[in-house]
Amino acid sequence: MRHIVAVLSALATCAALTIAQAAPATIEGSWSGTGTISSRGAVDQVRCRVRYTKSSEKSYAVSSVCATENGRYDITGNVTSTGGNRYRGTVISGNSSGRVILFHRGNHLSVTVTSPSGSARITLSRR
Repeated sequence: MRHIVAVLSALATCAALTIAQAAPATIEGSWSGTGTISSRGAVDQVRCRVRYTKSSEKSYAVSSVCATENGRYDITGNVTSTGGNRYRGTVISGNSSGRVILFHRGNHLSVTVTSPSGSARITLSRR
């Protein structure tokens, strides 16, 4: 009887670990990274610090500060999980807005932003 209890306990532990590993990690928290911004044929290097704060089961508020050689940009918005490791949403900086797509892999986020005035591609790492 003790062997059956031990085996059942071991199986339950393995099942719990498998479920924990299968659950996607959250993007909540602080991230930083670099990338490029393209606008009207010009390409600038950019550095960003980003914070994702959970606002609902699948959504996160975004607040970030990005800097280029030409200036600093405060950016806010929100993203929502579209399944697995993908998120979509909108961001706003001043009078400009854009659509954002995120791909989450471990401690890295690939971010693409598109707007009528240009685009950005940034790779972020967890801070």
